[in-house]
Amino acid sequence: MTLLKKLGLCMGLSLSAIGLSSNAHAETQVLRFSNWLPPAHYIVTEMLEPWAEKVSEVTEGRVKIEFINPLGKPQAHLDLVRNGIADMGMSVHSYTASRFPMIEFAEMPFTTDNGEINSVAYWNTYSQFMLGANEHRGVKLMGLWTSPATVIFTTKPEVSNVSDLSGLKLRSPSPLFDAIGKAMGVVTLNAPASESYEMLSRGVIDGLFFQYDQIENFKLDKLIKSAVAVPGGLGKSSQFMFMNERKWQSLSEADRAAIEQISGEYIARDFGGKWQASEDAAIKTLTDAGLKTYTVEGEQLAQLRSELSFIETDWIAAAEKKGIDGKAVLEFYRAQIETLSNQ
Repeated sequence: MTLLKKLGLCMGLSLSAIGLSSNAHAETQVLRFSNWLPPAHYIVTEMLEPWAEKVSEVTEGRVKIEFINPLGKPQAHLDLVRNGIADMGMSVHSYTASRFPMIEFAEMPFTTDNGEINSVAYWNTYSQFMLGANEHRGVKLMGLWTSPATVIFTTKPEVSNVSDLSGLKLRSPSPLFDAIGKAMGVVTLNAPASESYEMLSRGVIDGLFFQYDQIENFKLDKLIKSAVAVPGGLGKSSQFMFMNERKWQSLSEADRAAIEQISGEYIARDFGGKWQASEDAAIKTLTDAGLKTYTVEGEQLAQLRSELSFIETDWIAAAEKKGIDGKAVLEFYRAQIETLSNQ
C-alpha cells in the first residue's frame, strides 16, 4: 500500500470516528419523569406536558421528557429522583414539610387570591433569600409555584359562620394547615390529595383544605356541598419540579442554558397563571352547579386574622434560626405581591 493510500485510509478512519462521536453527542437524552398525578389531571395536561414539549423545542430535540407511571408514593418522589430511580418528578412541599421550613412563607394566609401573582412573588423571594439554605440539596430545582387561594370545602349543606366548622374533620396537606385548623376549631387528618375521594366517600373526613379546580380534578364535586373562603386565602399549596443533579450535569452546557430560560420564574408565571385560569373557571362552574361559598368578613375576619397571627411570628423565628432575616423576606415578598398586582 502506498504512503498516499495509507494517509487516505487514516484520514477516512479519523473522519469516521469524528462522525460517530458527533452522532453520539447528538443522540437524544430521554429524561424519565415519574408522574403520580392522574394522567388527565390539569397539572399534567396543561402544565407539565406543555413544559416538556418546550424542553424538546429549546434543545432542538436533544432532550426529551418521557412521563412514566409513578415509581412510588407522592411523598417519596423527592428521594426517588435524588437517588436516580427517576430522572425527574414533581411534588408538594407539604408532603415532606419538615424538610422545607423556609418555603412556608408562600403558603401563609391572607396574602393574595391569585396563584400567578403568588407564584412569581414566591420564586423571586425564594431565589433572592433562600437558595443558599440548600433545602433542595441532591436535586436540581427547576421551579416553584403555588396554587390559588386555599378554601375549606365541606359536606355540610351550608356554612354561614366560622363556628359552623367547629369539630369537623378536615383533610389537611401540612402542619401549617393543621395549625390553622386547630385555631379554627376543626380536627385535621394528614393525607395526600390523591386520597381525598376515598376519605370523603367513606366519611373519614367531613371536608378538606383545597382549591375549587381541584374539587373538579379529583372528582369531588358530587361530595362537596359548601365552602368557606377568606380574602387572600387560608393558605396556598407550594409545589415544585426537580431533576436528579447528576442527570442535570450530564446535559450539555448549551442544553442546560436553554432549559434554564424556561425554568425558574418562567415556570412560576406559566404554571401559576394556568392554575389561576383553571381556578376561575372552576369557581364559576361549581357556583352555577349550586356550591355555596361563605366568605368571612368584618369582625369575624379581624378575629381570625388575630387568631392566626402566630403563623407569621413562628415562621420569622424559624427563619432566624437558619440565619435568614424573616422580616426582610416577608417585606420583600409582600412588596412583590403589591407590584405584581398593580401591573
